Amino acid sequence: MAFPVNVPNVPGVPSVLFAAGAGQLLSFLTGDAAGLFLGALLQQPWGIYSGGAPVVLSDNVVSFDYRQQFSISDFPVERGGFQSYDKVQIPFDARFRFTAGGSEANRTAFLASIAAVIGDLNLYTVVTPDAIYPSVNLTHYDYSRSARNGAGLLTVDVWGLEVRETATAAMSSTQSPTSAAQVNGGTVQATQASPLQEAQTGSIRSQGGRQAG
Repeated sequence: MAFPVNVPNVPGVPSVLFAAGAGQLLSFLTGDAAGLFLGALLQQPWGIYSGGAPVVLSDNVVSFDYRQQFSISDFPVERGGFQSYDKVQIPFDARFRFTAGGSEANRTAFLASIAAVIGDLNLYTVVTPDAIYPSVNLTHYDYSRSARNGAGLLTVDVWGLEVRETATAAMSSTQSPTSAAQVNGGTVQATQASPLQEAQTGSIRSQGGRQAG
């Protein structure tokens, strides 16, 4: 899917000029992510989306936090020193703070929308005006109520973690079980031969001696 570089000058649409190469960037995104990216430029949405629709039915987004870490591995060397040898990107986590007020039915629907997605295995897209973060699973939510704070306004923190689907399975097909390659399953421990096995071994050895003679 490709998008024009310039937004047409029509009533109700702000004048936006994309940077050079923005059309190529949008063409590499999926249809859902590209639509959200264009919407983020024009409408500046905040939230957690699936199929272009928000999954958390809140009134407002109070705050958003994004954390991306990299881990550097090291090992000890001579004289108490350390040597670094690798740098690994850790999956990012994104955290929203949503609010909902008004009627009790509105707050109930707000909590129900979070409860409906917090325990599933689906991947969602985190959308902000500055960036879009795909492939996120929701892992945590919490809120508190008190007489002095939050009596009519419900504030809920929702956390999400990046999920990377890069695992591949290496398998080989064979015509029959006898055609499969031998697999070494580990160390084989020697066991004492049974009397029958010793008798058979002795018989084979005696037959071999007579043939050699």
